[in-house]
Amino acid sequence: MGSTIRVYIDASYAVALMAFVGIVSGFAIAALTGDTERSLQAGLGMFALTGCVLTVRLWRMTRKAELRLADPAPSKVPE
Repeated sequence: MGSTIRVYIDASYAVALMAFVGIVSGFAIAALTGDTERSLQAGLGMFALTGCVLTVRLWRMTRKAELRLADPAPSKVPE
């Protein structure tokens, strides 16, 4: 049960980070250009790009954990 709650908390952090980056980039583009359509596109693009970066990061972290588990420790067999 605790691990399930931890997954939901981590996922909510990730979505909050994605939304924050998207909103900030959207406001920055709106302030620089004054074009609301372009700012919406930039916000959605940064939301998606942040999601891709977090997905790749998670994939690499889990892959390293799998490789660590697959490498057997050298056994010392008495001769």
